[in-house]
Amino acid sequence: MNLLIYTVIGLSVTWALYSGYMYVATRASEGRPASPLYPLFPTLAEVRGRALVYCFSPGCGPCRPMSKEVDILAATGAAVFKLDISRHHELSRELGIRAAPTLIVIEGRVIGRMVLGVKTADYMQALIDG
Repeated sequence: MNLLIYTVIGLSVTWALYSGYMYVATRASEGRPASPLYPLFPTLAEVRGRALVYCFSPGCGPCRPMSKEVDILAATGAAVFKLDISRHHELSRELGIRAAPTLIVIEGRVIGRMVLGVKTADYMQALIDG
């Protein structure tokens, strides 16, 4: 019984530390220039207001349903760009992407915010709207 308790506590602490690390890591990327994305997405530099870059990997299970949500949002004409991190390793590293799916909010030619995890089209639209 004691081993079970220690295991649960150990896993809980590990998960809390990992979540904290991911939060700090994504916050560290905020304020960086978005210019590394411009060669891949030339129209991104022309977007007025906020844009959203969806970072995914085709082999990522949680990315599959979210990709459908991104397509719904893109169909409305929203400024949404898709970045396959499995094909652009160097760019992903430069931007500080550590997990998929990740959303990057581009605001005034800089990274305004990074959000990890699966989100709905409504949530993503709210990120764009501010």
